[in-house]
Amino acid sequence: NEIEAQELLQFPRFVLGIGGVSTFRKSHLPEVLPAVVPLDRIVLETDAPYMAPVPLRGQRCDSSMILHTARRAAEIRGVSLRTILDATVNNALSLFNCKL
Repeated sequence: NEIEAQELLQFPRFVLGIGGVSTFRKSHLPEVLPAVVPLDRIVLETDAPYMAPVPLRGQRCDSSMILHTARRAAEIRGVSLRTILDATVNNALSLFNCKL
């Protein structure tokens, strides 16, 4: 929820992982993500092997499914898929102190 997100984001290097649950009909992410979470504080995750995103519910989740989560995050934020992909890749690289 918004309060928990705000509290967690007080930690300077903390990022929030967005997984397949964000694609579920009852997800609270559409209220929280645009209102509270800056684009530079999110990464994508698979929740593998569980929580496959819609439309793949019921299947064993793997990293090939992350594009569904990225599309949903872009839709929620009102930005392009490319914007989400660029931001989350850069955030993950920064989080793990990596360079391409």
